[in-house]
Amino acid sequence: MSTYHQIGHDSESMIVEPQLNQFSGAILSPVNYSLSNTISQCARFRSAMPEIDIIFDPQLYVPSANRGELQHWPHKPNDIDTADQSSLEWWKATTIKIIDVCHSFKPAGLCSPAFLPRTFDDAYYNLLVDIGDVTAQQLKEDAVLKDVTRPFLTALVGLPDLGRSQRYLQVGSILSRYREKDIYLVFVDDEKPRNERSDSGALEGAARLIRVLSQAGFRVTVGFTSSEMVLWKAAGAANVATGKFFNLRRFTRGRWDEEESSGGRNIPYWFEPALLAFIREADVRRYMKEFQIDPSHDANPFSKSILEKLEAPEQKAWVADSWRQFLYWFAHCESVIGNDFTKCSGMVSNAADTWHAVKGAKLRFEEERNNGEWIRAWDIVLNELDRRPD
Repeated sequence: MSTYHQIGHDSESMIVEPQLNQFSGAILSPVNYSLSNTISQCARFRSAMPEIDIIFDPQLYVPSANRGELQHWPHKPNDIDTADQSSLEWWKATTIKIIDVCHSFKPAGLCSPAFLPRTFDDAYYNLLVDIGDVTAQQLKEDAVLKDVTRPFLTALVGLPDLGRSQRYLQVGSILSRYREKDIYLVFVDDEKPRNERSDSGALEGAARLIRVLSQAGFRVTVGFTSSEMVLWKAAGAANVATGKFFNLRRFTRGRWDEEESSGGRNIPYWFEPALLAFIREADVRRYMKEFQIDPSHDANPFSKSILEKLEAPEQKAWVADSWRQFLYWFAHCESVIGNDFTKCSGMVSNAADTWHAVKGAKLRFEEERNNGEWIRAWDIVLNELDRRPD
Protein backbone atom coordinates (compact mmCIF):
# COMPACT_ATOMS: atom_id res chain seq x y z
CA MET A 1 0.00 0.00 0.00
CA SER A 2 1.42 3.35 -0.97
CA THR A 3 0.93 6.83 -2.38
CA TYR A 4 2.11 8.27 -5.69
CA HIS A 5 2.90 11.79 -6.84
CA GLN A 6 0.87 12.66 -9.91
CA ILE A 7 3.46 14.92 -11.53
CA GLY A 8 2.32 18.15 -13.16
CA HIS A 9 3.83 21.46 -14.18
CA ASP A 10 6.86 22.44 -12.11
CA SER A 11 6.22 19.82 -9.46
CA GLU A 12 9.03 17.32 -10.00
CA SER A 13 11.17 18.88 -7.24
CA MET A 14 8.58 17.79 -4.67
CA ILE A 15 9.35 14.15 -5.38
CA VAL A 16 12.72 14.37 -3.66
CA GLU A 17 11.81 16.72 -0.80
CA PRO A 18 12.74 14.99 2.48
CA GLN A 19 9.55 16.14 4.21
CA LEU A 20 7.44 14.50 1.50
CA ASN A 21 9.33 11.22 1.43
CA GLN A 22 6.33 9.16 2.53
CA PHE A 23 5.36 9.04 -1.15
CA SER A 24 6.78 5.85 -2.58
CA GLY A 25 6.29 6.56 -6.27
CA ALA A 26 5.73 9.03 -9.07
CA ILE A 27 3.54 9.01 -12.20
CA LEU A 28 5.35 10.80 -15.01
CA SER A 29 3.74 13.45 -17.22
CA PRO A 30 4.73 13.68 -20.90
CA VAL A 31 2.27 16.57 -21.22
CA ASN A 32 4.36 18.72 -18.89
CA TYR A 33 7.89 17.51 -19.61
CA SER A 34 9.92 16.61 -22.68
CA LEU A 35 11.56 13.24 -23.15
CA SER A 36 14.98 14.65 -22.27
CA ASN A 37 13.55 16.26 -19.13
CA THR A 38 11.91 12.98 -18.17
CA ILE A 39 15.17 11.06 -18.57
CA SER A 40 16.89 13.58 -16.29
CA GLN A 41 14.02 13.44 -13.80
CA CYS A 42 14.17 9.68 -13.51
CA ALA A 43 17.90 9.76 -12.92
CA ARG A 44 17.45 12.41 -10.23
CA PHE A 45 14.60 10.55 -8.53
CA ARG A 46 16.53 7.28 -8.44
CA SER A 47 19.63 8.95 -7.11
CA ALA A 48 17.72 10.52 -4.23
CA MET A 49 15.29 7.62 -3.66
CA PRO A 50 16.69 4.30 -4.95
CA GLU A 51 13.47 2.43 -4.15
CA ILE A 52 11.14 4.87 -5.88
CA ASP A 53 8.44 3.29 -8.07
CA ILE A 54 8.29 5.26 -11.34
CA ILE A 55 5.20 4.77 -13.50
CA PHE A 56 4.82 6.07 -17.06
CA ASP A 57 1.39 7.19 -18.24
CA PRO A 58 1.48 7.89 -22.03
CA GLN A 59 -1.36 10.44 -21.61
CA LEU A 60 -2.92 10.04 -25.05
CA TYR A 61 -6.37 10.72 -23.60
CA VAL A 62 -7.30 13.76 -25.67
CA PRO A 63 -6.08 13.03 -29.21
CA SER A 64 -7.38 16.22 -30.83
CA ALA A 65 -5.38 18.39 -28.44
CA ASN A 66 -1.72 19.24 -28.96
CA ARG A 67 -1.01 20.01 -25.35
CA GLY A 68 2.34 21.02 -23.95
CA GLU A 69 5.30 18.72 -24.54
CA LEU A 70 3.26 15.70 -25.55
CA GLN A 71 3.23 16.68 -29.21
CA HIS A 72 7.04 16.31 -29.33
CA TRP A 73 7.21 12.83 -27.82
CA PRO A 74 8.04 10.00 -30.27
CA HIS A 75 5.17 7.83 -29.03
CA LYS A 76 2.45 10.27 -30.13
CA PRO A 77 1.17 8.91 -33.47
CA ASN A 78 1.11 11.34 -36.38
CA ASP A 79 -2.40 10.21 -37.31
CA ILE A 80 -3.85 10.34 -33.81
CA ASP A 81 -6.49 12.91 -34.80
CA THR A 82 -7.80 10.91 -37.76
CA ALA A 83 -7.17 7.28 -36.85
CA ASP A 84 -9.92 4.80 -36.07
CA GLN A 85 -9.41 4.44 -32.35
CA SER A 86 -11.68 1.44 -32.20
CA SER A 87 -9.03 -0.49 -34.14
CA LEU A 88 -6.95 -2.78 -31.96
CA GLU A 89 -4.37 -3.05 -34.76
CA TRP A 90 -3.82 0.71 -34.60
CA TRP A 91 -3.29 0.48 -30.85
CA LYS A 92 -0.83 -2.38 -31.28
CA ALA A 93 1.37 -0.12 -33.43
CA THR A 94 0.99 2.67 -30.87
CA THR A 95 2.02 0.49 -27.92
CA ILE A 96 5.20 -0.50 -29.76
CA LYS A 97 6.12 3.17 -30.01
CA ILE A 98 5.35 3.69 -26.32
CA ILE A 99 7.53 0.77 -25.27
CA ASP A 100 10.36 1.95 -27.51
CA VAL A 101 10.35 5.42 -25.94
CA CYS A 102 10.48 3.86 -22.48
CA HIS A 103 13.86 2.27 -23.26
CA SER A 104 15.57 5.56 -22.49
CA PHE A 105 14.32 5.91 -18.88
CA LYS A 106 13.09 2.39 -17.99
CA PRO A 107 10.06 3.00 -15.79
CA ALA A 108 9.11 0.41 -13.20
CA GLY A 109 5.56 0.45 -14.51
CA LEU A 110 3.89 1.25 -17.83
CA CYS A 111 0.22 2.20 -18.16
CA SER A 112 -1.48 1.02 -21.32
CA PRO A 113 -2.63 3.83 -23.61
CA ALA A 114 -6.26 4.91 -23.40
CA PHE A 115 -8.55 7.53 -24.85
CA LEU A 116 -11.68 9.37 -23.74
CA PRO A 117 -14.75 7.93 -25.48
CA ARG A 118 -18.03 9.53 -26.38
CA THR A 119 -19.81 6.83 -24.39
CA PHE A 120 -18.54 4.61 -21.61
CA ASP A 121 -20.16 1.47 -22.98
CA ASP A 122 -19.16 -2.20 -22.85
CA ALA A 123 -17.40 -2.03 -26.21
CA TYR A 124 -15.13 0.73 -24.90
CA TYR A 125 -14.18 -1.18 -21.74
CA ASN A 126 -13.55 -4.34 -23.74
CA LEU A 127 -11.23 -2.41 -26.03
CA LEU A 128 -9.32 -1.00 -23.04
CA VAL A 129 -8.74 -4.54 -21.76
CA ASP A 130 -7.58 -5.71 -25.17
CA ILE A 131 -5.15 -2.78 -25.38
CA GLY A 132 -3.93 -3.59 -21.87
CA ASP A 133 -3.31 -7.23 -22.77
CA VAL A 134 -1.47 -6.21 -25.94
CA THR A 135 0.73 -3.82 -23.95
CA ALA A 136 1.51 -6.53 -21.39
CA GLN A 137 2.37 -9.08 -24.06
CA GLN A 138 4.64 -6.68 -25.93
CA LEU A 139 6.43 -5.82 -22.67
CA LYS A 140 7.08 -9.52 -22.05
CA GLU A 141 8.65 -9.79 -25.50
CA ASP A 142 10.76 -6.64 -25.22
CA ALA A 143 14.44 -7.43 -24.60
CA VAL A 144 15.08 -4.19 -22.69
CA LEU A 145 12.02 -3.92 -20.43
CA LYS A 146 10.70 -7.45 -19.94
CA ASP A 147 12.41 -7.86 -16.55
CA VAL A 148 12.22 -4.19 -15.57
CA THR A 149 8.75 -2.82 -16.26
CA ARG A 150 5.43 -4.23 -15.12
CA PRO A 151 2.25 -3.51 -17.10
CA PHE A 152 -0.80 -1.59 -15.88
CA LEU A 153 -4.23 -1.65 -17.46
CA THR A 154 -5.39 1.94 -17.78
CA ALA A 155 -9.11 1.93 -17.02
CA LEU A 156 -10.83 5.26 -17.60
CA VAL A 157 -14.26 4.79 -16.04
CA GLY A 158 -17.24 7.11 -16.36
CA LEU A 159 -18.15 7.93 -12.78
CA PRO A 160 -21.78 9.06 -13.32
CA ASP A 161 -22.46 5.84 -15.24
CA LEU A 162 -21.54 3.77 -12.18
CA GLY A 163 -24.56 5.16 -10.34
CA ARG A 164 -26.81 2.99 -12.49
CA SER A 165 -28.06 -0.21 -10.90
CA GLN A 166 -25.40 -2.93 -10.93
CA ARG A 167 -23.32 -1.09 -13.56
CA TYR A 168 -20.21 -1.48 -11.42
CA LEU A 169 -20.59 -5.26 -11.64
CA GLN A 170 -20.80 -5.14 -15.43
CA VAL A 171 -17.73 -2.92 -15.68
CA GLY A 172 -15.88 -4.99 -13.11
CA SER A 173 -16.64 -8.19 -15.02
CA ILE A 174 -15.17 -6.73 -18.20
CA LEU A 175 -12.07 -5.29 -16.55
CA SER A 176 -11.49 -8.61 -14.79
CA ARG A 177 -10.64 -10.15 -18.16
CA TYR A 178 -7.27 -8.39 -17.94
CA ARG A 179 -4.55 -11.01 -17.73
CA GLU A 180 -2.14 -9.17 -15.45
CA LYS A 181 -2.58 -7.80 -11.93
CA ASP A 182 -2.10 -4.00 -11.90
CA ILE A 183 -4.94 -1.65 -12.82
CA TYR A 184 -4.55 2.12 -13.11
CA LEU A 185 -8.09 3.29 -12.41
CA VAL A 186 -9.12 6.84 -13.34
CA PHE A 187 -12.63 8.11 -12.66
CA VAL A 188 -13.95 10.63 -15.18
CA ASP A 189 -16.73 13.14 -14.56
CA ASP A 190 -17.54 16.79 -15.15
CA GLU A 191 -17.20 17.96 -11.55
CA LYS A 192 -15.00 21.04 -11.28
CA PRO A 193 -11.56 20.20 -9.88
CA ARG A 194 -12.02 22.31 -6.72
CA ASN A 195 -15.38 20.79 -5.85
CA GLU A 196 -15.73 17.64 -3.80
CA ARG A 197 -17.73 14.82 -5.35
CA SER A 198 -21.12 14.42 -3.69
CA ASP A 199 -23.13 12.02 -5.88
CA SER A 200 -23.56 9.18 -3.40
CA GLY A 201 -24.87 6.75 -6.02
CA ALA A 202 -21.93 7.25 -8.37
CA LEU A 203 -19.42 7.19 -5.51
CA GLU A 204 -20.89 4.01 -4.11
CA GLY A 205 -20.66 2.39 -7.54
CA ALA A 206 -17.03 3.49 -7.82
CA ALA A 207 -16.19 2.12 -4.37
CA ARG A 208 -17.90 -1.17 -5.17
CA LEU A 209 -15.99 -1.42 -8.45
CA ILE A 210 -12.74 -1.06 -6.53
CA ARG A 211 -13.89 -3.69 -4.06
CA VAL A 212 -14.86 -6.12 -6.84
CA LEU A 213 -11.50 -5.73 -8.58
CA SER A 214 -9.51 -5.94 -5.33
CA GLN A 215 -11.33 -9.06 -4.21
CA ALA A 216 -10.63 -10.59 -7.62
CA GLY A 217 -6.91 -10.23 -6.89
CA PHE A 218 -6.07 -7.04 -8.79
CA ARG A 219 -3.82 -4.33 -7.36
CA VAL A 220 -5.82 -1.17 -7.95
CA THR A 221 -4.04 2.18 -8.15
CA VAL A 222 -6.54 5.05 -8.26
CA GLY A 223 -5.14 8.07 -10.10
CA PHE A 224 -6.09 11.74 -9.82
CA THR A 225 -7.48 11.57 -6.28
CA SER A 226 -8.14 14.12 -3.57
CA SER A 227 -9.45 13.68 -0.03
CA GLU A 228 -12.08 11.20 -1.30
CA MET A 229 -9.23 8.72 -1.28
CA VAL A 230 -10.60 7.66 2.13
CA LEU A 231 -13.47 6.05 0.19
CA TRP A 232 -11.14 4.29 -2.23
CA LYS A 233 -8.93 2.99 0.58
CA ALA A 234 -11.96 1.77 2.51
CA ALA A 235 -13.04 -0.12 -0.62
CA GLY A 236 -9.66 -1.85 -0.94
CA ALA A 237 -7.56 0.25 -3.32
CA ALA A 238 -3.90 -0.71 -2.97
CA ASN A 239 -2.52 2.69 -4.00
CA VAL A 240 -3.73 6.24 -4.54
CA ALA A 241 -2.16 9.10 -6.48
CA THR A 242 -2.50 12.86 -6.16
CA GLY A 243 -0.73 16.06 -7.17
CA LYS A 244 -0.12 19.60 -6.09
CA PHE A 245 -2.71 21.23 -8.39
CA PHE A 246 -6.44 20.64 -8.11
CA ASN A 247 -6.59 19.30 -11.66
CA LEU A 248 -4.05 16.63 -10.68
CA ARG A 249 -6.53 15.55 -8.00
CA ARG A 250 -9.39 15.27 -10.50
CA PHE A 251 -9.45 14.01 -14.08
CA THR A 252 -11.76 15.99 -16.37
CA ARG A 253 -12.10 16.36 -20.11
CA GLY A 254 -10.77 19.90 -19.82
CA ARG A 255 -7.81 18.76 -17.74
CA TRP A 256 -5.20 19.96 -20.21
CA ASP A 257 -6.62 23.49 -20.33
CA GLU A 258 -7.14 24.01 -16.64
CA GLU A 259 -3.72 23.95 -15.06
CA GLU A 260 -3.09 27.63 -15.72
CA SER A 261 -6.61 28.97 -15.28
CA SER A 262 -8.16 26.92 -12.52
CA GLY A 263 -5.64 24.41 -11.29
CA GLY A 264 -5.32 26.16 -7.96
CA ARG A 265 -1.88 27.56 -8.67
CA ASN A 266 -2.31 31.09 -7.31
CA ILE A 267 -4.85 30.64 -4.53
CA PRO A 268 -3.76 29.10 -1.22
CA TYR A 269 -6.07 26.62 0.48
CA TRP A 270 -5.69 25.20 3.98
CA PHE A 271 -6.65 21.54 4.12
CA GLU A 272 -8.47 20.78 7.35
CA PRO A 273 -8.66 17.03 8.09
CA ALA A 274 -11.30 17.62 10.78
CA LEU A 275 -13.61 18.82 7.99
CA LEU A 276 -12.06 16.94 5.06
CA ALA A 277 -12.24 20.30 3.31
CA PHE A 278 -10.09 22.95 1.64
CA ILE A 279 -10.74 26.39 3.12
CA ARG A 280 -9.51 29.90 2.37
CA GLU A 281 -7.32 32.07 4.59
CA ALA A 282 -10.11 34.17 6.09
CA ASP A 283 -12.04 30.98 6.86
CA VAL A 284 -9.02 29.46 8.60
CA ARG A 285 -8.92 32.46 10.91
CA ARG A 286 -12.65 32.27 11.61
CA TYR A 287 -12.56 28.52 12.17
CA MET A 288 -9.65 28.69 14.61
CA LYS A 289 -11.46 31.25 16.76
CA GLU A 290 -14.14 28.70 17.65
CA PHE A 291 -12.71 25.25 16.93
CA GLN A 292 -9.54 23.28 17.48
CA ILE A 293 -7.74 22.36 14.30
CA ASP A 294 -7.05 18.68 13.74
CA PRO A 295 -4.27 17.21 15.94
CA SER A 296 -2.51 15.87 12.82
CA HIS A 297 -1.32 19.42 12.07
CA ASP A 298 1.16 19.06 14.95
CA ALA A 299 3.22 16.66 12.84
CA ASN A 300 2.72 18.47 9.55
CA PRO A 301 5.65 20.88 9.01
CA PHE A 302 3.77 22.77 6.33
CA SER A 303 0.80 23.40 8.60
CA LYS A 304 3.22 24.89 11.09
CA SER A 305 4.78 27.08 8.40
CA ILE A 306 1.37 28.34 7.30
CA LEU A 307 0.32 29.16 10.85
CA GLU A 308 3.53 31.09 11.41
CA LYS A 309 2.87 33.12 8.26
CA LEU A 310 -0.72 33.78 9.26
CA GLU A 311 0.45 35.08 12.62
CA ALA A 312 3.20 37.28 11.15
CA PRO A 313 2.60 41.07 11.33
CA GLU A 314 3.19 41.41 7.59
CA GLN A 315 1.36 39.41 4.93
CA LYS A 316 3.32 36.42 3.64
CA ALA A 317 2.51 34.17 0.71
CA TRP A 318 1.77 30.55 1.56
CA VAL A 319 0.44 28.98 -1.63
CA ALA A 320 3.50 26.72 -1.96
CA ASP A 321 3.05 25.65 1.66
CA SER A 322 -0.59 24.84 0.96
CA TRP A 323 0.31 22.41 -1.83
CA ARG A 324 2.77 20.66 0.43
CA GLN A 325 0.47 20.69 3.43
CA PHE A 326 -2.10 18.65 1.53
CA LEU A 327 0.48 16.31 0.02
CA TYR A 328 1.98 15.65 3.46
CA TRP A 329 -1.48 14.91 4.90
CA PHE A 330 -2.36 12.68 1.94
CA ALA A 331 0.67 10.42 2.31
CA HIS A 332 0.53 10.36 6.10
CA CYS A 333 -3.19 9.65 6.17
CA GLU A 334 -2.87 6.77 3.71
CA SER A 335 -0.15 5.20 5.84
CA VAL A 336 -2.37 5.44 8.92
CA ILE A 337 -5.66 4.19 7.51
CA GLY A 338 -4.34 1.62 5.03
CA ASN A 339 -7.37 -0.43 4.01
CA ASP A 340 -8.85 -0.40 7.51
CA PHE A 341 -12.54 0.21 6.91
CA THR A 342 -13.17 1.22 10.52
CA LYS A 343 -10.50 3.92 10.42
CA CYS A 344 -11.77 5.30 7.11
CA SER A 345 -15.35 5.30 8.33
CA GLY A 346 -14.33 6.92 11.60
CA MET A 347 -12.56 9.74 9.77
CA VAL A 348 -15.68 10.52 7.75
CA SER A 349 -17.94 10.26 10.81
CA ASN A 350 -15.71 12.64 12.74
CA ALA A 351 -15.84 15.11 9.85
CA ALA A 352 -19.64 14.86 9.84
CA ASP A 353 -19.71 15.68 13.56
CA THR A 354 -17.40 18.65 13.07
CA TRP A 355 -19.49 20.00 10.21
CA HIS A 356 -22.59 19.64 12.39
CA ALA A 357 -20.87 21.73 15.07
CA VAL A 358 -19.80 24.32 12.48
CA LYS A 359 -23.36 24.68 11.28
CA GLY A 360 -24.60 24.83 14.86
CA ALA A 361 -22.23 27.73 15.46
CA LYS A 362 -23.63 29.41 12.30
CA LEU A 363 -20.12 29.67 10.91
CA ARG A 364 -20.08 30.19 7.16
CA PHE A 365 -17.16 29.98 4.76
CA GLU A 366 -16.37 32.29 1.86
CA GLU A 367 -17.06 29.74 -0.85
CA GLU A 368 -20.66 28.63 -0.98
CA ARG A 369 -19.68 25.08 -1.95
CA ASN A 370 -17.83 24.73 1.36
CA ASN A 371 -20.83 23.48 3.31
CA GLY A 372 -19.80 19.90 3.98
CA GLU A 373 -22.57 18.36 1.88
CA TRP A 374 -20.14 15.84 0.38
CA ILE A 375 -19.45 14.39 3.83
CA ARG A 376 -23.07 13.26 4.06
CA ALA A 377 -22.69 11.52 0.69
CA TRP A 378 -19.41 9.88 1.74
CA ASP A 379 -20.96 8.71 5.00
CA ILE A 380 -23.82 7.14 3.05
CA VAL A 381 -21.36 5.36 0.75
CA LEU A 382 -19.40 3.85 3.61
CA ASN A 383 -22.57 2.89 5.45
CA GLU A 384 -23.86 1.08 2.36
CA LEU A 385 -20.53 -0.71 1.84
CA ASP A 386 -20.69 -1.93 5.42
CA ARG A 387 -24.39 -2.69 5.42
CA ARG A 388 -24.50 -4.49 2.08
CA PRO A 389 -21.21 -6.20 1.22
CA ASP A 390 -20.96 -7.67 -2.28
